[in-house]
Parts: sequence; structure tokens; C-alpha cells
Amino acid sequence: DMEQDKVKLTEENVDRTQDNLDFNEVLHLLSKKAVLGRGIPEKYNIPPWRLPDTQPHREEINSLLQHSMMAQSAQIPKSGDFEDFVLSNASLAVSGLLRHYLSVLGVSADIVFGVLLWDESARSGPDDYEGTPHVWLSIAGLPVDNNHVAFPTSADNVEYFFECKKLNAYAAEDPLKTKLKLFLGLEDDEDSKEVVRHNLRVLQTFSHPANILKYLAVSLKHAELNPGVKMYHLIMQDWVKTRWGKAAPDIEDELARACWACGKEAEDPAALKTCTDCKVARYCNRDCQRQEWKVHKLLHKEIEHTKDILDKNANEPEEHDDEIMF
Repeated sequence: DMEQDKVKLTEENVDRTQDNLDFNEVLHLLSKKAVLGRGIPEKYNIPPWRLPDTQPHREEINSLLQHSMMAQSAQIPKSGDFEDFVLSNASLAVSGLLRHYLSVLGVSADIVFGVLLWDESARSGPDDYEGTPHVWLSIAGLPVDNNHVAFPTSADNVEYFFECKKLNAYAAEDPLKTKLKLFLGLEDDEDSKEVVRHNLRVLQTFSHPANILKYLAVSLKHAELNPGVKMYHLIMQDWVKTRWGKAAPDIEDELARACWACGKEAEDPAALKTCTDCKVARYCNRDCQRQEWKVHKLLHKEIEHTKDILDKNANEPEEHDDEIMF
């Protein structure tokens, strides 16, 4: 789901008042100061971390996966919330954006909303949880998991993060229909359970190829609620253009040219009606808007949830919470 933090920008980095910069411009300037983090250790040279030698475009794809992990774990000194990492636990956004970048190479990839099975050694017994909902890419039928998880610098389980994800741990089984016992978080109160149900609906709905760019367009537009995804995208866009000599298509521009319901591209994009709430979705008319509302309302709810979490975090002392890890 959307990043649950705001960027606390310091005067040493950017003086927004003096330079009269908007939030996106500030993020763009900060992206140039990013210090890339730890990538995927060389010994992990098979799925889900890297593609094997037999795959077409293997070198380009593996370079993309390596830079993506380094971008997610990057640090931006004196930037506030980017001082430790850029992005963590954002498997849907990362999978969707990687799929988008791969299109530059003409490589097709599917987004899978399935179950990440827990290693037997990590389970306390037959009655323990069997896995957790997760999102990953499938390239030529092989699972590719590029989701970064930020651990405290004192943690000694970073190596285990790479070791625990094996090729056979990825079950393309609908988490909402599976009979497997899934871990969905530690909170038992009804509000927390509703957030989990919402998160699962978002993952299920927007992992679909017809919907993923809609999710990304809203995430990128509302960068003040979702700074990590935007920062990651800025770093990766720059790398793709430099490395491959061709820029990935602009997601927000693409999504502004066609109706989100019927898909018809407008001769004049200005003729399309814009959703007055999110300011991103475009429609031919009210009929099209009603037709797509079942899908689109999830994004409105996602924005509301994120704002609620930000407000709650702003009024509470900083602490580490145990939330579901997608």
C-alpha cells in the first residue's frame, strides 16, 4: 500500500520557501543526492533474485533488478525520512514499475498476487502459519521478487532475507480463496482487520494488467502521501534512460490521454472529464465513471487510509509497528 510517511525536508538540503519549489521538484532535487544502497549479493544468481543464463535479455534484466534493489535501499543524507531507505515493503508498486521499465526492452512480465510460502524451518509446527500474501513478477514463467525490506542497521537477519526466499516458495494461488493458513498481521481490533482487508483488495485488483498503471498514476500524483514510490521512480527513470538510451513512457501522461473505463483515447485529452477527488482518473462521461467506480473507489479509500495513518503517526511518538508485510 502507499508509503506511510511524509518527507521531513531539512533547510540544509532544500529551502522550499526561498526557491518556491513544489513537492515534486523537491523530490527531484533530492533524488540527485541519493547514495545507492546494498544490492542483491552476487551468490544469489537464480530466481527469485536473478534470471538464469538461459533467459533472453538476462544481463539487462538482472542489471535492472540489481539497480532497483540498490535504489530501494538508497539513503539520502539529511533528508528526513529518506535517511535510512527510500522504499520498503512496496511489492505492488515495485513490481508494477519494473514491469513498466521492462517494456522499454520489449520484455513482457506478469504481476502475480499470490502466496509466499514460509520455509518449514521458520514455522513452529504444523499448526503455524503457512505463508503470507505477496506480489511478485513472473518473467518467462519464473518468479522474480525484487521487494526490499528495510531492517534496522543493528539487525542480523539481512542474510536470512535473501536465504528464505526460494524458487519453490512462490505459489500463484489467490490469497483470498486459498485454504492455506496465512499470516495477515498481528492486530486483532476491527479497524486493523478492515485495513488488512482493504490492502488485500488493492493488491488483488491492481495487480491486474488493466489496472496497475492506474494505481501507479495515483501513487505518483499524490507524492506527498507516497514519497518513497515517487523517489524510487525518479532514481530508476534516470538509470533506465542513461543505461538503455531510451526513457520509459510517462505514466501520468499516458493515463491522462484515455478513458479509464472504456480505454478510448481522446483526440483532445482536455475533453476528458477528470475525477474531482483524486484529480488523476479520466473519463469520457459519467456513464464511464460509474462503470469504473467499483475499481476506482479503492484508490480513493487508499488515499483516505494513508492520510489517516499520517495523521495518526503525526500525533504519536515514533515507534516500530508490526504490520503485514506485502
